[in-house]
Amino acid sequence: MHRLTLVLLALAGCQPPPCPRESPAVLAWSPGDPAATPVPGRTITVSGAAEILTAPDTFELTIGFDLQAPDLKQARDDSRQRAAALLDVVARRSIPESDVQTQELSLQPRYDNYEHRKIVGYQATRSLVVTLHDLDDVEPVLYDMLAAGANRVDRVQFHSSAVREKRAEARVLAVQAARDKAAAMAEALGQVLGEPLRVDEVALDTWRPPVMNNFALTNDSTPQISDTVATGRIRVQANVSVTFALAHQ
Repeated sequence: MHRLTLVLLALAGCQPPPCPRESPAVLAWSPGDPAATPVPGRTITVSGAAEILTAPDTFELTIGFDLQAPDLKQARDDSRQRAAALLDVVARRSIPESDVQTQELSLQPRYDNYEHRKIVGYQATRSLVVTLHDLDDVEPVLYDMLAAGANRVDRVQFHSSAVREKRAEARVLAVQAARDKAAAMAEALGQVLGEPLRVDEVALDTWRPPVMNNFALTNDSTPQISDTVATGRIRVQANVSVTFALAHQ
């Protein structure tokens, strides 16, 4: 019995010491993106933004007409005649067919009221989208269209063919701005800015070109268009979020 007790005590004395607990790893992630995968180590996350202005070089006119007639045949014939007059302006101005598109075409009855559904006439509506590449053509084409029978200028949009190129430039500038900001913040904290660990482009609202909206004329009104069209500049923006590693000096 004494011998068994001594053996047990000896075995107990040979047990290894308990293992120390490991310190939990410190994780950092971008607070603006809760779904982002955590990045091990000490990091800093900053945003960068850039904006480039570019001049428009393409001008999109949406122009058309509404007309009413007492019967279906007259509404159809009047609509065709007026549409032909608008397309004649396109031909006289040597606008390529690829730059002209019918956007709206409708012919529908008019009722005295919606309860009894008695037809009192018909309304025809058409509109064209005309793309121009010279600012000097915008006003003359509008005047000619109005003189040919158009009574609606729904919108005039200004576009730039360089938007994609300018957005790529803006992204580079935004990343540079993010690095400069991160370097200044790291220096203030007594740290050294390390390599970038993650770069995200921050989604912007859908870009909308400058628009002149809802310039409408009735059949007997006089066109009131300014003598000068000021196109302004198109803003092309980029925003990024960049996570950098940090190190001691």
